[in-house]
Amino acid sequence: MPSTPESRPVVTRPDANAVAVGVVSAGSAEHQRAVADAITAHWRSVDWPEGLVALNCFTGTRNDAVLTFEQWATEDALRASLTDPLGISLSHPGRDADPEAEAPTAYRIHQVVRGTAVDSASVSAQSFPVAAFPMENEAAARQWITDLLKSEEAAAGANRAYPGAIAANIHIGLDGKSVLIFSEWRSEAEAVAHMEILTKAMLADVGNSEEDLGALYRHHSTLARATT
Repeated sequence: MPSTPESRPVVTRPDANAVAVGVVSAGSAEHQRAVADAITAHWRSVDWPEGLVALNCFTGTRNDAVLTFEQWATEDALRASLTDPLGISLSHPGRDADPEAEAPTAYRIHQVVRGTAVDSASVSAQSFPVAAFPMENEAAARQWITDLLKSEEAAAGANRAYPGAIAANIHIGLDGKSVLIFSEWRSEAEAVAHMEILTKAMLADVGNSEEDLGALYRHHSTLARATT
């Protein structure tokens, strides 16, 4: 199935019901773009399995990481990909470059929290803070998210008119053992300011440290299943 490039990622595509997130090290900041380009070229060259909706690639702005964000129509299709050592989830040039890379983690969307100060229809996100938090099980994950959002509202109110904030896309692992917050911001400067002022305090309220803030990424490429 051919793919087509898209200029921006749609983190919460309506046709995607499961995602897989993987991170590899490019070895150095100088090689980061080459690794991201090689991953994208590989995605273009292979047949897409049934159920794959879109593939997105991001590069870290403060490290040499390359993040892949796969979007799948069904959880079953994603699980099948994650069990195929030669499939699109487990075999690409980025993983070849980083033999210590862990397998991608599978998630489903749990909640989207949108900012109110930015018109997301007219502004494209330029910075993507991404953080993952280990959890004991799905019940604990849901409670952690509830507590985190309560902490946010207690500190800053429910309006969420944060400068530059577009959305926080909150996912829970298919196995219930991880929470992923994949955020979208108008600029890195605005994202960093928010993280320094509010996010650190929120995480402290729920028992996490500033070491759990995660990493900042920029969009590199998106390919979507071509329509016929």
